[in-house]
Amino acid sequence: MKTLTKLFTSIYRISLLVWIFTLFSGCATMNDQPVESGFVSLFNGRNLDGWSIENGGRFSVDDGLLIIDKGTGWLRSDKEYSDFVFKLDFRFLEKEANSGIFIRTAATSKKDENGWPNNGYQVQCMDSLTGDRPLASMIPYGAPPFEHDSDFEKLAEVFKKVGEWNHYQIRCVGENLSVILNGAEITTASSIKNLTGHVGIQAEHGLLQFRNIRIQEL
Repeated sequence: MKTLTKLFTSIYRISLLVWIFTLFSGCATMNDQPVESGFVSLFNGRNLDGWSIENGGRFSVDDGLLIIDKGTGWLRSDKEYSDFVFKLDFRFLEKEANSGIFIRTAATSKKDENGWPNNGYQVQCMDSLTGDRPLASMIPYGAPPFEHDSDFEKLAEVFKKVGEWNHYQIRCVGENLSVILNGAEITTASSIKNLTGHVGIQAEHGLLQFRNIRIQEL
């Protein structure tokens, strides 16, 4: 009898450990890395709570990842931000996949077939290291003019190809902005006149995935 009791106790403990492991494995899928101290997660890995899809953008959530399935439009944070550090991971699922990260952007959009913002700034998020607007460069979207400079030699050194995860850190303080890709500062900008606005993600006919989206207000 004692032997059976010990056996059942062991089975119960093993089952409990398996359940705990499964639970935390599921949590890891939703959020691959813990949010750093001072940061707030903007994406829970289950749905788009805290975001609004603008102009028919094809954004969805699957297996803890935010997915863009081509199309146009954009995804807008419900909240506005002023000075902050914004971090996220992204990867291209096809060559020349195109998207963008909107910063200090108004909620309004152009009334055309694309439906992108008409008053803000974009950090390029395209699988391209060449051309007028390569990855990590800055693009105005109806906002006042600004100054910016990019180190494209460094961009080529740190860029990760299709299917691999890249990491953005975008810092906005006053009229200054910096874009760090995979630990290297690529772009700096000044005379940014929009001092508050939404963050967002653009859909521009590309297949991409995003994760670990978080922000620290300064």
